[in-house]
Amino acid sequence: MNMLAPIGFPESPSVAVLRCWSVLEVLDDDDALVRLAVGWVTPTRLRVTSPLERFEGGQVLTRTGSIYTLDGPPASPQDLVEQKTRRDALLGGRSAIDVTALYLAA
Repeated sequence: MNMLAPIGFPESPSVAVLRCWSVLEVLDDDDALVRLAVGWVTPTRLRVTSPLERFEGGQVLTRTGSIYTLDGPPASPQDLVEQKTRRDALLGGRSAIDVTALYLAA
């Protein structure tokens, strides 16, 4: 175990592909507005990233140093409805605003 890894952070950052993805704005625990990527890692496993630091060429870098590739088109309105129960559980009941359209032009 790497003793220099900050508590609560992974020893090595994640690298994953998110499908049927979206970008959401939410208030974090400190009431700061942050943006998170959300998408399917597997057909049954939805992931919510840590706050986004950078978006470039279909990839996002998170505050914790993880890199996610946003594969394929973003989630459709129907996809967002289907993801809602899992997404709400992962967000701890915090309300979220879909800002994906801002990233499609980038």
